[in-house]
Amino acid sequence: FLTDRHQTSAHERPGRPPSAAMALPAPSAAVEQTTSTQQQAAQKGVVAMLQEFVQCSRQFHAPQHRPILQWSFDNRMTDFTKLEFRGTVAFLLDGVPHHVAGAWHLSKKLAQRDAAERALGFFVGRWGEQLLLEQESCLAKPACVSCSPEKNELEVLEGFCRLYPACDGQAPKWSVCWDGDECRAQAELMLLGVPHKFAGVSKAGEEAALADVARRVLWYLHCPGYEGAFAPDPRAPAVTGKEIPAPPTNWASDAAEGCALQLAERKTALMRVQNRLQQVFARQLKPGQSVWEWTYETDEEDLNWPPLCRATVVVPVAGKSFTGDWARGQRDAQIEACNLVSAFLDERGATRTPSVDSNGEGGERKDCAEGDDLFGLGAFQCMAGDTRLQL
Repeated sequence: FLTDRHQTSAHERPGRPPSAAMALPAPSAAVEQTTSTQQQAAQKGVVAMLQEFVQCSRQFHAPQHRPILQWSFDNRMTDFTKLEFRGTVAFLLDGVPHHVAGAWHLSKKLAQRDAAERALGFFVGRWGEQLLLEQESCLAKPACVSCSPEKNELEVLEGFCRLYPACDGQAPKWSVCWDGDECRAQAELMLLGVPHKFAGVSKAGEEAALADVARRVLWYLHCPGYEGAFAPDPRAPAVTGKEIPAPPTNWASDAAEGCALQLAERKTALMRVQNRLQQVFARQLKPGQSVWEWTYETDEEDLNWPPLCRATVVVPVAGKSFTGDWARGQRDAQIEACNLVSAFLDERGATRTPSVDSNGEGGERKDCAEGDDLFGLGAFQCMAGDTRLQL
């Protein structure tokens, strides 16, 4: 999403949250502003307040008819009986795409409101307080440690993080993933007490990938000497496309949450694919007509339980049938066939039903997950480990 400054025409450097160009209140008015923001949010609705904040900070005009805030929801099972939702809101802030995730709630509406509250609390509250503190104390960014030719970008970043108060003296943690012969790195560091994850683009080797991410983090943090290293690309898909590209799957989840999300994914797979079919073929369906029909076959020679099963689903209105792979049990066999139906809908360009609401880690080597091609700046987890953001 970002372009090297020397490769593009000069764009105005965007301020990171909140923008350095934003008018900040006098230090004595900080508490009054916080109270006023809370009162306005209660009166107007926190989602509307977040939308106004994003609109006021836009550098590039979004395509017509594209929502300013784009919503998606994860779900998980708790105690194997209760379904919870976590809202994620995507938006452009000063030309940079952000994905902010909130905490888990029992309804999508509560999850949506929570994500919006945490986004405002971080961008307006925490970053605003940090800038006020820097103004009041006349604090400056750490001296340009990049002037030493012996230091590489990783060493520069570690030195900067040890000296910059917002990083709390903690050095970043690194991880890399591979896709064939290409490597992409990720850095995780603390900012204002919040874990951030920063990702780069694929490079030919691990050293180049790590250096790429380090430069991006230094740019993001306004490190002296790196302010002009990048500029947002107004032609990037996140700016010109109908939707902001999604972050990697389960990017805001730890290992335990990932297992719960996978369980919920399996339990709701049939329902989600059925909903997509009904939306796509709503005009062709007759009253009372089922959108699909299922048949099954079992392996008579298999003596284990549950037995091997293969499912076939026919979608009459589409004139298509799909036969999945053999799986243990009827439920898993249905999921195998559903994956084929979902791929068919993707080829047709059908929107995934749970994705958008019109309202409004050198480190360990691992393979890149499918779909991890989002070129972003990073992610942060806010508050008590509940709010997370992908930049």
